[in-house]
Amino acid sequence: MRKTSIFLLTLFIFSIINLNFVYSWDDCPFGETDSNCVYPGDCGKYVDTNNNMVCDRSEPAPGTIQNQSLVIPQDVTLPEIKGSVIKTMSIEEVANAYSIDTKELMDSLRINVSPKTRIESLRPYGITNSMVKEQAEALFIESNKKIYGDSTIINSDRSNGESEPINGLEKILKEDLLVTFGLMLLGMLYFFKLRRKEIRYLALAISLVYLGFIRGGCLCVVGSLQQLALYSIGAIKGNYLYWSLLFILPIGFSVVFGRIFCGYACPIGAWQQLLAGIGSKLTKFRMPQKLDKVLKYFKYLFALIIVGVVVSTRYPFFQKIDPFSYLFSFNFTLYGIISVAIVSGASLIISRPFCRYICPYGAVLAIFSKFSIYKIKAKNGCKNCTLCDRVCETDAITKGIVDQSECIRCKKCIDACKFDMLK
Repeated sequence: MRKTSIFLLTLFIFSIINLNFVYSWDDCPFGETDSNCVYPGDCGKYVDTNNNMVCDRSEPAPGTIQNQSLVIPQDVTLPEIKGSVIKTMSIEEVANAYSIDTKELMDSLRINVSPKTRIESLRPYGITNSMVKEQAEALFIESNKKIYGDSTIINSDRSNGESEPINGLEKILKEDLLVTFGLMLLGMLYFFKLRRKEIRYLALAISLVYLGFIRGGCLCVVGSLQQLALYSIGAIKGNYLYWSLLFILPIGFSVVFGRIFCGYACPIGAWQQLLAGIGSKLTKFRMPQKLDKVLKYFKYLFALIIVGVVVSTRYPFFQKIDPFSYLFSFNFTLYGIISVAIVSGASLIISRPFCRYICPYGAVLAIFSKFSIYKIKAKNGCKNCTLCDRVCETDAITKGIVDQSECIRCKKCIDACKFDMLK
């Protein structure tokens, strides 16, 4: 009896001394805040002092060897949704499909619109379907790693045959920017070296068909002014490098060669040029010179208005009023039909009315073109025959004196001069 009492007492003392070793690091329900755990201490409380996403009491005691794996990697399947499907979904539907928070998705895209907004309607913000998908996938992975830890295994099945660009810049360089650069380069070569007029018409045809109707006007160099304004105030994220390059590339050409972009690469200008060619066979109307000079200043005012409205409303409203965004996307709403009809009808009578009096980006290029390195100038001894005045597409010449800010380098004046007085 005495030996038994001594044994029990010794066992009790030993248990107290080694209580921490025996129980402190035992299993603990992950994340529970209330538990009927029978172990000593408040083991039901989730404590993670070393920030490794594992409850302290689920880890081995310091100095001991863990005899089994404590963290079981969690397999998570990444939702696979085609870009063509995402385009038709709303922001809220995309968030639900990826099990992420709608507000987090909108914050990551840096847009402030209704959650019911369709993804295809985000194009004016410079946000494409693939960009939305990329952000949604990133948020999905991040949220699951917060729940299951960094050991989470993300399973992805991309065997659906759809090839979507991972790098938006690569797509831009290969398509939109490359075509734009190529057309301006072709225009430059025609202006300086090549003599066949068909080359210019080819450049305008490519611009109208590809950058206009095939791309649906998505290039929208004209709209790049408002996109950069929105990005500068943090209203959109989009692909700012995309819009920056679209904005800067034609300016670079204008500084050196003048408004090459307007004369050879702009699909808006190409459409007006096509109608002007048809209209010239129907009527010989010419805008009065004084009225023409006054109206040309309106595009500078319009550019300032666009920036002001965009900054104050934080909304890309230019696409809503631009008739060519309706024309190239075949979006024939009532406003679209009326606006396209007005501009097209005016283009039959007046050569390039939108370019001369309205285009906000044309106003920007006009400023830089005024100081271009290469200019069209009349030589000494000009006969003042006004042949060049009559063929100029933008009425940029008056008796041999060229307004460099309005000249689009079409070279018609040089070809028309019988005395070789322009160079």
